Amino acid sequence: MLFIGCLLLMLWQLPIFMENGVLQGEQLALVLFGLIGGCYLCSVKMKLPTWLNWVWMLASLLVLPYMMVYLVEILAGQNAALIETNLFWMNYFWCLIIYVVLFVCTSHYRFSIIGGSLFIYLVAVVNHFVLLFRNIPLQLADIMSVGTAANVAEHYTIALDYELLLTGSGLFFALCMAAVAEFRFQRQRWRTLILNVVLLCFVGGSVSYFYSDSFWEEQELTMNFWNPLQCYIANGTVLSIALNGHYLKPEKPEAYSPQQVQSIVQAGDVQTASASPARTALISYQPQGPTARSGQQAVVAVNAEQEKPNIITIMNESYSDLRVLGEFQTSVPYMEYMESLQENTIRGDLSVSVVGGGTCNSEFEFLTGMSMAFLPPGGSVYQQFITRDLPSLATTLKAQGYQTVAFHPGKLTSWRRNIVYPYLGFDRYLTTEDMENPRYVRNMFVSDDSSYDTVIQLFEEKGDDKLFLFNVTIQNHGSYCLGTDGIPKWVSVQGVDTYCPGTAEYLSVLRTSDQALERLIAYFEQVDEPTILVFFGDHQPAIEEELVEELLGAPLDQLSMEQLQKRYTVPFFIWANYDIAEATYDQISLNYLSTLVLQTAGLEMTPYHQYLARLQQQVPMINTLGYTDKTGQYHEFTEETAEQQWIEDYKTVQYNYLFGGQGRNDALYLLDAAGE
Repeated sequence: MLFIGCLLLMLWQLPIFMENGVLQGEQLALVLFGLIGGCYLCSVKMKLPTWLNWVWMLASLLVLPYMMVYLVEILAGQNAALIETNLFWMNYFWCLIIYVVLFVCTSHYRFSIIGGSLFIYLVAVVNHFVLLFRNIPLQLADIMSVGTAANVAEHYTIALDYELLLTGSGLFFALCMAAVAEFRFQRQRWRTLILNVVLLCFVGGSVSYFYSDSFWEEQELTMNFWNPLQCYIANGTVLSIALNGHYLKPEKPEAYSPQQVQSIVQAGDVQTASASPARTALISYQPQGPTARSGQQAVVAVNAEQEKPNIITIMNESYSDLRVLGEFQTSVPYMEYMESLQENTIRGDLSVSVVGGGTCNSEFEFLTGMSMAFLPPGGSVYQQFITRDLPSLATTLKAQGYQTVAFHPGKLTSWRRNIVYPYLGFDRYLTTEDMENPRYVRNMFVSDDSSYDTVIQLFEEKGDDKLFLFNVTIQNHGSYCLGTDGIPKWVSVQGVDTYCPGTAEYLSVLRTSDQALERLIAYFEQVDEPTILVFFGDHQPAIEEELVEELLGAPLDQLSMEQLQKRYTVPFFIWANYDIAEATYDQISLNYLSTLVLQTAGLEMTPYHQYLARLQQQVPMINTLGYTDKTGQYHEFTEETAEQQWIEDYKTVQYNYLFGGQGRNDALYLLDAAGE
């Protein structure tokens, strides 16, 4: 039956082995050999002599980790033979640890080799698809997002390919070979106990030594977080995932103390003149150096009696202008209306810390003014670190009389939003379940147009209170092979050599976003109440890797910092239905955007937001890859620069903000606490 099942699988997946109508016999033969050979071994009953059984077990436990390193790298699109020898054996070590731990826990040979191999293979398969979807390798902290990943995965096409069939058949054959032996000896308790203690000491001592600073220095181990793909190629996938473990726990800054944080935050004041204790009468801010295209000082004059504006924030899923990567043409414009906004508009390029996914991390940077630069790479802040009340833009606005509402037309539990949003100070959180007859695009996602209907409905139902609405859209979510349903006009990509149907679908839904945006602003143009619309993308989409490389002019694993930062750039604008001074930013990072919103609205800022306003003058952009100085020069965090102390101070403040616990000085982050 197993043999027949394997043959049916091959017949079903035969198109995988066809290239230009020609059957690739060598590839098919390799897969068939593994499947048929494994079936044969399963059908033959062999009983090995006791001594050979021991040798077979030991050999299998030593050889399987070696083979798994190669299988993992094949699924990652790499060749394990190219990894440096010492790094290869560290990949081997971590595979071996999996088998040893299972053997200690179960004292069962076959369970250990099968369970260990399947676990490693499952990680490799997940990494395989993560690379296909996001062009970024799997991070250890991604396991914290497994629930959201399952929700997201249903929107992507997951299909077998040759690499999966080759490695799967090879693993099947190897496990059938290893399972010839069996652990069938009398298990005396004291012998088992001694063996387990010895193995546990080996595991504990080895892992502890691996994560010691001396070992890292001796082996020159490093993680290149601004280009993780290059790091994974050099170190190997298994080792790179293990190296991530060193960074899962946030590092406490040297000489940290709450008193130090207070002195940093209160070291100076933003340029302001107060007209009343509750309002800022005049706020001046200036896009700095080469990041300022307008060359004009943006001044928001606010009369103390003037009505506070409503603040509608749209964080649009995967909204970006891919032309920042390089020039290309399209059959029709895809963000014509957004580009036309000039009057009463502040706009520019926004640097974020994620690409292809990780929406909640962009939410976190905007709402808190903190940066992912100082948190474990590849992690999810909502799932790892927000477990109690945390001041945010929502709490700052609530203290000034605003209703605070979050709305996402997706699943209630995605990214733990249903738990995190109340911690961040939102009064209400609405999802698709709260919408009346939502309309869908590509048979999968609620359209922006339908989302904005709910935004308008919430605005009209708010009563006399001022509204802060945070809407995270979903229309433009990947994957980009779901079809044309709900897309009125297709946008084709021109002037490139790469065949990119996924990008064409992405730009086509982006065009419908542009049309929905025009309708939304047309509504608020007719609203009498002062209202500000804040609009930005959370990250760039995961599109064809070949197109990204063509536009940037280099392979992904060879990109410079400047080239790579282009992948982390999205548009933003702040538009008002009343007079504000226009300004254009070449670059601003997402952690500063909430401060800019408060400045534009002429609202009172916490000491922390005032600190961010000063920090931006010195470090105009900071994200998980690095930062820029006032001249616009990019820097990695390991460089020694004049801005280094500003970076360290920011890291110290953020540690207190997020991890300070009882030592957090809420007077720095809360308006109501500051007034007590």
